[in-house]
Amino acid sequence: MSRTTLDIDAHVIEELKHMAAEQHESMSKVANRLLRGALQREQAHGGAESPLRWNVVQEGAPAAGFDPATRDYLDLLDEA
Repeated sequence: MSRTTLDIDAHVIEELKHMAAEQHESMSKVANRLLRGALQREQAHGGAESPLRWNVVQEGAPAAGFDPATRDYLDLLDEA
């Protein structure tokens, strides 16, 4: 196995730590498994992205403040 240095978002590191602890595995094993799965999905789809799914429904109606006629909801993605 080769070693390398990657800059990984702090939130992703925390998620990896949490998953590794839950599964009683090292962070390296969890990261390798997740990356391998992601690469296999990319190759299976020819690099094409999956269609984006919006979950904007609460109790069968659009979530408060969601107006598909505007693109304001896209600004929320930039804040995340």
